[in-house]
Amino acid sequence: MNRAFSSAFYLGCILVATFMSQPLAAQTPQVDENELREWADRGDADAQFELGLRMITGEGVKKNLAEGVKSIEKAAKQKHLRAQHILGTLHEDGIGVKKDLAKAAEWYKSSADLGFALSQSSLAVLYEQGKGVKKDPAKAAEWFKKAADQNHPPSQTAYASKLERGDGVAKSTAKAALWYLKAAQQDWVPAMTRLANLYYTGQGVPVDYRRAGAWYQRAARSEDPWAANNLAWFLATCPEENLHNGETAVLLARRALKLVAEAAQSDEQPYEMIDTMAAALARNGEFKEAELWQQRSLIMLKEDSELPQDDQQKLKAEFETRLKLYMKATPFAESEPKGEEETEPLPQDTILQDEDMPESKPRNKTAPKSSRGTVV
Repeated sequence: MNRAFSSAFYLGCILVATFMSQPLAAQTPQVDENELREWADRGDADAQFELGLRMITGEGVKKNLAEGVKSIEKAAKQKHLRAQHILGTLHEDGIGVKKDLAKAAEWYKSSADLGFALSQSSLAVLYEQGKGVKKDPAKAAEWFKKAADQNHPPSQTAYASKLERGDGVAKSTAKAALWYLKAAQQDWVPAMTRLANLYYTGQGVPVDYRRAGAWYQRAARSEDPWAANNLAWFLATCPEENLHNGETAVLLARRALKLVAEAAQSDEQPYEMIDTMAAALARNGEFKEAELWQQRSLIMLKEDSELPQDDQQKLKAEFETRLKLYMKATPFAESEPKGEEETEPLPQDTILQDEDMPESKPRNKTAPKSSRGTVV
């Protein structure tokens, strides 16, 4: 099973994360309200911005959304970059003002044109989704690149995703790998996962299971349930036997299910994670348990009415194939699909100096550079 969600899926996750990363609260030290208002009345843009945020959030002053927006707008008109950006987010979300995506785009562009990375990223998202502006993948790529050049991890990852897919920019998995690496080295989890996937599939870089595992391992230190699931799947099903670890895979699969349930505040258990649990149990020699979990994954899959029929049938066939293996007391391991040819390693990637991964078996240098299609 190609468990890797597409780079398009990851771009969607990145866009959500980009929105969530926007600062809505001031980070400046506490100041006297009267003094702050005095400076704001004198036309000081920083004071106008600070006062506006405080009135919007109710931090240290009486909450007043309308007046807060006015104060931030005064600062924005003085080309205060953060004020312009926050004013864009207020119009985008309809906080204190009527929701107006076109105005949001205008304010983002004002600060984006002046080099503010957060606004460049937010403007790229609007072009990516066609909100407030005409949908334009090329312009989205252009603005993501501008923010990426300023070392903004979500934008680096979004731009890499577009390079990987050739969406609005010439396709280049090699360049995508480099941008993923830049973001991954700043501990941006979506980038770690995508980079691991490229190593695992041999896209843009040579197949390297140890580096793939190391990046999955680094990502799994986060509270992201899918990162834990990724590593569990890797340890249970990697084509390279000496990288298997059934016991750890089971622990990670349980952690993934726990984290996703906590995040959803429900007993939600995605069938992909149930499938991973089955593979982990089988790798650990617990075949009867693996059978039960695999049967459960089939039931959950059938209940997914939103999944296209072709995709559902494909997954059903894969789940049933694994179930037959477990019934024969045989764990599942992925095969090695062919990767891209003439790929080059990333000399900047020092992950193996930082992570403790088992030694890989020597690969036949004349063999095709290949790997699996991997995890979430």
